[in-house]
Amino acid sequence: MAQFIGYPNRQILGVLDDAEALRQALTALTALGLAETSVEVFSGTSDAARFDATGATHGVFARLRRVMQFSLMDQLPALAWYEAALREHRHVVAVRTHDRRMTLQVVAALMSAGAHFINRFGRVDTEEFARWRGPEPRVAELMKH
Repeated sequence: MAQFIGYPNRQILGVLDDAEALRQALTALTALGLAETSVEVFSGTSDAARFDATGATHGVFARLRRVMQFSLMDQLPALAWYEAALREHRHVVAVRTHDRRMTLQVVAALMSAGAHFINRFGRVDTEEFARWRGPEPRVAELMKH
């Protein structure tokens, strides 16, 4: 079973609609001099299962964790949107950042490649940089923003 993504703490996540946009994003991120370990690419249904917004795929403890997160955090629905994007053959890029300057540079790089639904998940808050573009993915009504 794929490793469960509990919470993407201190990471920026963005959706890229096709392989060319993903290539452009990776080129732009490489130009920033980021460490290879700071960037993670998600593609396909096996990576979609890692987001597992309801926790159903990863068992009872993951489900309980999601229930608790859903009760305490406003950003949980975003994970369902990233999961749905992957199921719809899009790509998700996650970039770990530690300061505001790098966060803004990463966001600009992703936007220059056409990324959308760009959010930074902090320890206690989420910052939205770009909304979803195009038809909304198929997510449960409860998970819509």
